[in-house]
Amino acid sequence: MFNISATAIAVIKKILTQAVFDEEVRNKIFITLTAILSIILVLLLALASFPSILINILFSSPTENLDLSEDIAKVAVYQDTIFIVDKLNQDWIEEVKVENSDCDEIIVNYNYDLTWQALIAIDSVLLNQDFTNMSPDKAKEIALKFIDKDVNISEEEFEEEYDEVVTDNNGSSKIVTKTRTVTLKIATITVNTRNLEDVLFDVDITTEEDIFIATNIFNTISSMDVENSLNIYDNTIIDFEKLQEYPEGYANIPYYNQTDKRWGNLPYGSSTILSAGCGPTSLAMVVSGLTGNKVTPDIVANWSYINGHRAEGAGSYWSLMTAGGKNYGLNVEAISRQDPNSIVKALSDGYPVIAAMGRGHFTNGGHFIVLRGVTEDGKILVHDSASVERSNKEWDISIIMNESSKNGGVNGSPFWMFRP
Repeated sequence: MFNISATAIAVIKKILTQAVFDEEVRNKIFITLTAILSIILVLLLALASFPSILINILFSSPTENLDLSEDIAKVAVYQDTIFIVDKLNQDWIEEVKVENSDCDEIIVNYNYDLTWQALIAIDSVLLNQDFTNMSPDKAKEIALKFIDKDVNISEEEFEEEYDEVVTDNNGSSKIVTKTRTVTLKIATITVNTRNLEDVLFDVDITTEEDIFIATNIFNTISSMDVENSLNIYDNTIIDFEKLQEYPEGYANIPYYNQTDKRWGNLPYGSSTILSAGCGPTSLAMVVSGLTGNKVTPDIVANWSYINGHRAEGAGSYWSLMTAGGKNYGLNVEAISRQDPNSIVKALSDGYPVIAAMGRGHFTNGGHFIVLRGVTEDGKILVHDSASVERSNKEWDISIIMNESSKNGGVNGSPFWMFRP
C-alpha cells in the first residue's frame, strides 16, 4: 500500500482548490496530464512495435553478461529460412527447365526479396510474443506463403532474314536476302514475392489490431536493422597462442566510402548504397585494387542486385563475395573464423581479405569491412566503408576474429581472401 505524507496531501488539495477557481491552473494541469498520457502511449506503442525476441539481443549492454544464445539461435532459424526457401525456389526453377527443355527459349524472372523480419513480425502476432513455441517447420510454411510461382508457355512469331543463293535462267548465281516467319516456343518461369500485407490474411492475421501490430513490427525492425547478422553457431574462443608471426605486408587497395555523394543515394534494391551498401563498396575496393580497373560501388551494387545477391532488409548475401569476386576475374577463398593464421598470412602476402563483422566495435548488427594489411607488430589495417575514423586505426587481430560474424553455420567462414 502506498503511504502518502500529510504534506503531499496538502499540496494536492491546494492544487485542486486552485484549479476550481483558476482557469490557468486548470489548463496547466490538463497539459501536464496530456503530456504524461502521451508518453505512456508512446511507450506502449513502442513495446507493441518490437518483437520480444530481439529486445535483449539488440539493446542489452555487453556488461550485463546476459545469455543471449537461445534468442539468437531462434532468430537464426528465421534467417536460415530465407535461404532455405531461396534454395527451394532455385530447385523448382531447375525442375521446370528440365520439364520444358523442348522450348526454344527459357526466360526466368526471379523476384525473391523475402526478409526474415517479415517472418518474425508474423510470428510475433501468431505466438503472442511467446517465441518458446516457435518452429522451424512453421517458419518455412509461413515463408512459402509469400511465394508466387508460375510457368507460362507461349509461341512468338517474328520475321527473320536469311540469305539464299538464286540461279537465273542464264545459270548465273547470286545471293538474295529474304525474310521468313519463325515461330519460337518460349517458357517464362516467374517467381514473385508477395507483400506482407497480402500474406497476413493467409496466416490468419485478420483483425485490425493484429494487422497493425504485425505491420508496425515489420516496419520498425526493417528500418533499424540494416545489414544485420544475428545468427550464432560457433561460440568457440579462438586460441591466439597458436597465432604465428608474419612479416608486415599490405594490398594496394583504394578507399571507397558508402556515404560518398557520387553513389551514396543511388539505389541498392529497395534501399540505398549509403544505408545498405557496405558489401558492394567493400568488394569494389578489392576489385579496383587487384585488377587495376576502376570499379565503383554503384557498379558492384547494380551487379549484385541483378544477380540476386542483394538481401532485402539484411544487406547483401555472403554469396556476393564469392560470386562477385569470380565475376571480376579474381580467385576467392573462404576462410574460417577459427583460422586467424591464414588471414594474417594472406595480408602479409599482399592479398586483401573481406570480413563479415558482427556486433562490436564496427557495428551493432552486421557489416562488411576490408582487411588490407598487417603492420610490423601484427596490427590489422582496415578499410571500413562506413567510417574513415575506424579506417585510420590499427586493430588487434583478436578484435577482428572475436567480433567476426558467426552467421555461417558450424564451419563459419566470414572471411574471403582475394587474389588476381
